[in-house]
Amino acid sequence: MKRLLEEAVRHHRQGRLNKAEALYRRILKARPRDPDSLHLLGCIELARNHRERAVSLIRKAIAVAPQVALYHENLAEAYHRDHRPELAESECRLALRLDARRFAAANRLGVLAMEKEDYEEAKNWFSKALDIRPNPESFVNLGALLNRTGEFDLAVQACELALRLAPENPLAWNNLGLARKGLGLREEAMEAFSRAGNLPMAAYNRGYLLLWEGRLAEGLPLLERRRELVPVGTGLRGAEWDGRPHPDRTLLVAQEQGLGDTILVSRFFPALRERFARVVVAAPQPLRRLLAATHPEVTVVEDPAEADYDLWCPTMSVPFRLGLESPEDVPLDPWIRLERRRSPGGPLRAGINWAGNPSFRFDRIRSTHLETLASLLEIPGVEWVSLHKGHREEEADRFGLPQPLRDAGDFLDTAEVIADLDLVVSTETAVPNLSAAMGIPTCVL
Repeated sequence: MKRLLEEAVRHHRQGRLNKAEALYRRILKARPRDPDSLHLLGCIELARNHRERAVSLIRKAIAVAPQVALYHENLAEAYHRDHRPELAESECRLALRLDARRFAAANRLGVLAMEKEDYEEAKNWFSKALDIRPNPESFVNLGALLNRTGEFDLAVQACELALRLAPENPLAWNNLGLARKGLGLREEAMEAFSRAGNLPMAAYNRGYLLLWEGRLAEGLPLLERRRELVPVGTGLRGAEWDGRPHPDRTLLVAQEQGLGDTILVSRFFPALRERFARVVVAAPQPLRRLLAATHPEVTVVEDPAEADYDLWCPTMSVPFRLGLESPEDVPLDPWIRLERRRSPGGPLRAGINWAGNPSFRFDRIRSTHLETLASLLEIPGVEWVSLHKGHREEEADRFGLPQPLRDAGDFLDTAEVIADLDLVVSTETAVPNLSAAMGIPTCVL
């Protein structure tokens, strides 16, 4: 049996999973409780993404040999992939109690902590994993964590250390690109993203840099690689629009990504209407009244199931399907129009927004506290109002700022407040997308 197991493991390591599986099952037929065969068969099922089968087999191995740390480490991976983080964490901790040198268990605990946005705990676990054994995975994960927290210089160092150990690691190159982008090193970031090979996220990031440079014809197709990362068009019926006009048919623009993205793309609704008999836009509740009031050429619904349509297009694919090639193809006139009630004269009226949705995973590098911007509030001759609503609005109370959005129910209410301002200063949230779309001078920090 020992030689049979060695042969099975050799096939397994060389990627011949079917041959390895046949040999493991042959061993189990003779010895149904052989823990190594149960565990390794579970690893094969995990490689095939059969998570429940993997869990079942590895648990059977543990029932026979509960003191083998590797079994618990791989069971943790199976639980993690099966979206059971509490069980994954428990198995990782047990693996480390059995063998304090299990660096992969410490690394996974870091990933689990990062998913909970407990960044200090994540950093400690990645550091522990690296103390046990310098390994590219933990350096890559540490680089990703430091990018999220805005520590781009340290992220560069972590990614470069990963690349010393694994020079072709695509995730290391992608995270290095993000760190360089965070430092404003666009050319160096593009080089790093290019070195990541065919990694979908790196291609997507290259696309954004190309858009930044005004190279829409090259950048927009790369943004389509997001489909390999997130579900797009799930549950929609009919065919996806390929960009050709259909003057006798109805198009559904399907909501995806953030509220600001939908506001951004709404500038193209008139162009869509020229190509279709009817355009239906699926938008979340906060945007429905705004879009209905400012874009009468389209029908706005919240649930695509409410609508009749022939073809559909995701929100962020609209510019690509319209065939935009350069900034000159983008309409720049204000496309969210509301009556301005601002009287001439008087002090400059400025709105300030300093924080966005805290659940956004990069919120730590785009949101701040009002204290950070206190010097702006001291500029004479400016009448400031808060454009923030939510978890940090009490900061406006401390600075005595009026809060006209406190009772706002949606973005139409927000737009009516912005229409009476001369200037908007904001971090990167939906607010500057809205104010710029209205033609209000907007400063994005």
